[in-house]
Amino acid sequence: MNDRVAERCPRCGEGRLRAWDELSAEEQIVARSLPASVDYSPGERQSMHRWCANCWYEETESGPCET
Repeated sequence: MNDRVAERCPRCGEGRLRAWDELSAEEQIVARSLPASVDYSPGERQSMHRWCANCWYEETESGPCET
């Protein structure tokens, strides 16, 4: 089982951290406007970051990637 799927947001504890492709088009628009958009390239954010659509926490560092 993939532990990342069930991982809860460390900020609010309610939302689930989701990858870019799991966000709806509207949620992607919101994510593009978050403060981390200044510090990271769009490609890096879309491939490596995860978001909580409940409180808009953005996880910028995660454990080892599964490939």
